[in-house]
Amino acid sequence: MARIVGIVVAVLLVMGIPVAQAQGDEQAERARFNVEAWLKQELGKSGMILVNYSYAGSSWEDSAMGCPVEGQTYTPGTVNGYSWTFLFDNMVRYEVHSNLDGTQAVLCSSVSASSNIQLTPYQALNFSILSPEAWLIFSNAGQTTVLFAPQQQITCALPGMRVTVVGRIASGITPDQLLDEYLSQAGAQDNPADRSTIGSFGRSTLFQSACENASRQWRVSMFVQYGTAYRVEQWAPADVFSQWAQAYLDMLSQFVPGNSTPAPEATAAPDTASDSSTTLETPGAAEVVPLELAALPMAHLFVGDVFIGTLNAIPGRSITSVPTLERRYLTFSPDGLFLAFTDVTDAQIRALNAAQGLSARLVAEDVDPRFPPAWSPDSQEIAFVVAAGQTDAGTALEIRAATRDGSTARTLGTFTFGGDCPTTLTDPADKPYFQEAGQIVFHWLPGDRVIISSRCDGGLSLLNLADGQITDLGSDLDGGAVSPDGARFLARTETGVALIDVTTGQRTDLTVGQGAQQIAWGPDGNTIFYATETLADSITLDTSPDQSRAEEIFGLWPVSFGMYTLSLVRLDLSTQAEQVIWQGQGRGVGKIAVAPDGSGVLFSVIQSSLMLAEAFQTGTDPRSARELWPGPQLYWLPTDGTTATLLAYSGQPVFAPITVQPVPPEEAAATP
Repeated sequence: MARIVGIVVAVLLVMGIPVAQAQGDEQAERARFNVEAWLKQELGKSGMILVNYSYAGSSWEDSAMGCPVEGQTYTPGTVNGYSWTFLFDNMVRYEVHSNLDGTQAVLCSSVSASSNIQLTPYQALNFSILSPEAWLIFSNAGQTTVLFAPQQQITCALPGMRVTVVGRIASGITPDQLLDEYLSQAGAQDNPADRSTIGSFGRSTLFQSACENASRQWRVSMFVQYGTAYRVEQWAPADVFSQWAQAYLDMLSQFVPGNSTPAPEATAAPDTASDSSTTLETPGAAEVVPLELAALPMAHLFVGDVFIGTLNAIPGRSITSVPTLERRYLTFSPDGLFLAFTDVTDAQIRALNAAQGLSARLVAEDVDPRFPPAWSPDSQEIAFVVAAGQTDAGTALEIRAATRDGSTARTLGTFTFGGDCPTTLTDPADKPYFQEAGQIVFHWLPGDRVIISSRCDGGLSLLNLADGQITDLGSDLDGGAVSPDGARFLARTETGVALIDVTTGQRTDLTVGQGAQQIAWGPDGNTIFYATETLADSITLDTSPDQSRAEEIFGLWPVSFGMYTLSLVRLDLSTQAEQVIWQGQGRGVGKIAVAPDGSGVLFSVIQSSLMLAEAFQTGTDPRSARELWPGPQLYWLPTDGTTATLLAYSGQPVFAPITVQPVPPEEAAATP
C-alpha cells in the first residue's frame, strides 16, 4: 500500500503565543478542516482547540476504513484517504480515518497525552459515572450497556470500563450474591479479602484472567438500588493495573443510578385515556420550580421547621427555628390569615399571624398531639383535645377552645376515644409515613358541630356542641376531609368512600374510591382527589445473623422494607368518573393539598425504605443509614400538566383558603 506522509503542526494560542498557519497539501488541508469539524461534533466538544496533528495517506479494503465496529456491515471496495492523529488542548490524542475529502470519517481510538488521568462525568438515561476524558464512549440504543475505552475493540493491551444495567432482580438478592454469580459464570475466583463496599449500595471485588499470552486484572462492582441491579466492569493489563487502580475507585465513588424515585408508566382508570396519566420528573430537572406557579399562600415543613410563603417562592421563610422538634397538622384559619400547628414534642398548640410572619404564640399546653388543631368557622378560636381520665370504653377526652392569641380558653364538650393505635412498626418508612399522613379526624363545623374520630382504629362521630349529643356516623369510617363549604364530609371505608351530610348525618356509600388513603377536596366542591398504594416489592430481615446490626441501625426486629405503587386519582362526584392523574413509587402519599384557584395539586410522597435494605446488605454503618432514611418529597402537578415536579424535600403542605393573583413579572423584578 503506497503511503504519503506529511506532518503539520499548529501552535496553540495560549497566553499570547501566536498560531502558526498549517502548511501542506491543499486537498489534505480541506480534508483536515472537514474531519476536525466532524470530530468535535462527534465528541460533543466544539470548544476544543487543536494543538497539533499529523496525517498519512492510506487506503483500505472496505468502508470500515480500517476501524470496523462489531455488529456493523461494510461495503467492500478500496477506499483511499488519510489516517489522522489530532492532539487537542484537553491533552487527548485521537486517531481518525477519512476519505480523501474528509466527508466520511471514523473515529478509531483515543489516548491521553498526559500522565495524569483526567476524569469527566458521563450521564446516561439510567446512571451517571466518571470516566477518563481521553476515552471514547460506545453505547447501545437504550444506554443499558455503555463501553468506555480508548477504542471499541477490546484488546488485551488496553484498559477499559463497561457499565451494564442488569435490570430488575428478585427481592433480597444482594450485590455479593450477584458478584458470586458473575465470577461463577466467568470461571474465576476472587480473594474474599478483596471484597469492599462502594458507597451505600455497591460491593466490589478483584480477580485476574488470562488474556492471550498475558494476564488481565479486573475490578467488578455490583450495585442494587430499588430492586434494580447495575454492573461496572473495569480492566487493564495486570502489569499496569496499579496505574489505574485509584482512578477506577474514583470513578466508582461517583456512580449514581439514574432515578432514586422510580416512576413506572401509569395505567389509566376505567373510562380514562391512558395518555392522561403522569409520572414524576427525573431529579435533575425536577428541582427547577416552574415560573408559571402562582403566588398562592401556603405553608409546609421544611428541614424540620415550619415555613410560610407562596407557591412560586418555596421554601419561603421560617417561623420556627428548632428543627429537632416534631411538628404536625399545619392548619390555616378559614379566613386564611392565621396558621396553627401542633408541637408534638412538647404537646402544645401554637399559632401565628401568617401575614405578619411573627413568631408562633403558645395557644395551649398538655394537648393530645394525636389530634390536629381545629379552627372555629369564624377564625377567632382554635379547638384542641386534652386528656380527661380513663373509662371502661376508652380514654375520656375533653374538647377545649382558646382564642388564637391563647389569652382565653373554654370547654366545648367531652367524648370517649377507644381502639388500639398501631404501636409495632416493622418498616422504617412506616413512622415517617404515618406522621405525614395523620389520619385522626377533628374539624369544627358551622352550626357548632364537631366531627371527630371516635376510635384510633376507625370510626367517626358527630358532636353537637350545643347539647353535647354525640351521633355515631359509622365504625367503619376512617380518615377523610371536609368539603370547602363545611357541609359534607368524605370518609374512606373498607370498600371505597362514603359521603356524609354533616347537618343531617345522612350517609351515602359510593361505589368508587376503592383503596383510597389520603383524601382532599377540589375548590369547586365537586372534585375529589385521593391516593392509593399497592405493595409492589418487599424484603424481610428475620434471620439471626442480621438481628444485632438491624436493631442497631433500625431499632426494629424483624424488619421489612416495602416498595409500593402509588396512584393519585381524580374523582368527579357528579358522575363518579375516576381518572388516574399520576403514578409513582414510594411508601405512600402523605398529604394532598389542592390549589384554591384549581391550578394544580401539591402532594407529599414518603420514599420507600427499600433503599435502606439494599444499603444494609452492602454493610452500611448506622450513620450512613440515617442519611438514607425515608422522608417526604413535595411535588406539584398542574391541572393540565403531564409531569409532577419536585419542588422541595418537605412535607405537610397546606394552602391558605384564599386566592391571590400571581405577581406580574415586572413587579416581581422591581421588588427588592
